[in-house]
Amino acid sequence: MKILVAMNAFKGNLSGDEACSLVASGVRRGFPEAQVQEIPLADGGDGTIDVLTKALGGHTETLKVTGPYGSPVEARVGLVGSNTAIIESAACSGLALGPVEKADVFSARSHGVGEIMLWAAKRGIKRIIIGIGGTAMNDGGIGMVQAAGGKVLDNTHCQVMPGVFGLKQVFTVEAGNIPAIFEDVEIIGISDVTNSLIGPGGATYVYGPQKGLKPGELQGVDRAMDKYGLILARDLGRDPRCVPMSGAGGGLGAALWSFFGANLVDGAGFILKETGCLDEMNTADIVITGEGRVDAQTEKGKVPHAVGKAGLERGVPVIVVGGGLDDSILHKHPPEYSCLFDSTVRPMVTQRAMDRIDATLPFVAEQIARLCRTMLLSRPVRQEKSAGGIVLRTCQGKTQVLMIKDRFGFSALPKGHVEPGETWEQGALREVKEETGIDCTIVSKACSQRYRFFAGNGTPLEKTVAYYVMQEVSGKLKPQFDEVSGVLWVNEEDLDRIETYPNLRTMLQELLTAYTQGDIP
Repeated sequence: MKILVAMNAFKGNLSGDEACSLVASGVRRGFPEAQVQEIPLADGGDGTIDVLTKALGGHTETLKVTGPYGSPVEARVGLVGSNTAIIESAACSGLALGPVEKADVFSARSHGVGEIMLWAAKRGIKRIIIGIGGTAMNDGGIGMVQAAGGKVLDNTHCQVMPGVFGLKQVFTVEAGNIPAIFEDVEIIGISDVTNSLIGPGGATYVYGPQKGLKPGELQGVDRAMDKYGLILARDLGRDPRCVPMSGAGGGLGAALWSFFGANLVDGAGFILKETGCLDEMNTADIVITGEGRVDAQTEKGKVPHAVGKAGLERGVPVIVVGGGLDDSILHKHPPEYSCLFDSTVRPMVTQRAMDRIDATLPFVAEQIARLCRTMLLSRPVRQEKSAGGIVLRTCQGKTQVLMIKDRFGFSALPKGHVEPGETWEQGALREVKEETGIDCTIVSKACSQRYRFFAGNGTPLEKTVAYYVMQEVSGKLKPQFDEVSGVLWVNEEDLDRIETYPNLRTMLQELLTAYTQGDIP
């Protein structure tokens, strides 16, 4: 069975790579026979650079650019070969980059994004992927445009100020040097939101408050954004105001689309394709995905929804594990998900859950894997019949049982297939002789045991083994080549200390008790 682990980051706690590693470790414990593959994912926000550079064999470099409040910041850029650059807008213009005392949405700017784009174009890059999200500004991307060579001008034909202050000054725009610099450069904007530029569902009303806009300021800023969109339509011939994703990044999407002709695409879906995850899903039996919180918003561009949708289209079950499940999920189970699990194992505060994630996430993944394994083994596709021997003796006053070391390193009883034309008894005697070198005689029938396991090709099998109590007659201990690594006599009191199969240990203890009491000749 192939289990694909495709996790997004648990924001503020685990990267996508770390989340995949923890889940995969649990799956391997719970289903050791499974083929487990890990593909970390992202949705265009934090982690996009790491996910894509790892999947595509790239690397990162660090540049010094203008931060959201004017001070220099260091931002990473991903590079794949000599052709592709990957930028995270949050890394150069993010809310988390500036000191709290300087956090002012009216002056917050997007220049850092444009500076990296310009650097990439001058380097000869022909494909620039920009993750849009987590930004501090609501400037419509004017800072990015100015830094990349475009002109956003006021009524005196000067470049406007940064931020919302500048947004309100926009009188005219010009492409400037952008067409020449970015000629033949493909620009792709990826995001996990689809908000338009203006209106109640646009950049200002939805994301402005979390960036510092007060309720009384929203209408005025949205009007400025609307006017800006009209100017883009008039001067560039591209009206972004109702374009899906144009409101991402405080209007960064609008500027990318209008000035650069960027393709604005769903981030999770884009990364699923770029990382090869979609191709791997075609051959997967189960996919496990998830992120830090799963709620009603998850189906709006988040990784679990994108993976679930792809699984539904391919007929592959998708299991979702969240750092937390919101109550909204209780009332509307998304049809794309086969089932949902919470990584917390008992009620706890968020910080405690985050502190325990290294233990709880792999534990829950292990239980999922155990359940999958159990369900698969409950429907074996083939039954086999085998016979084996329980060879007992008393040596120096101690009861002993003859055991082999199997190819997995466990102590086990000699057993094997009953060949065509053999009786069960004949098969049992032959197997004991072949695997241990000892000739025996049968004393009595002991019991039958049923085993379920996976064959080498992953097929679930059921084997019924008829065990016979035997006594040694002659021969020397000699393990069977390629099948048995050792043969040994085990004292009754040592059974608890050897590494063997739990059901076998229980059976032997019961049988040896009967033997010592004289119930078995």
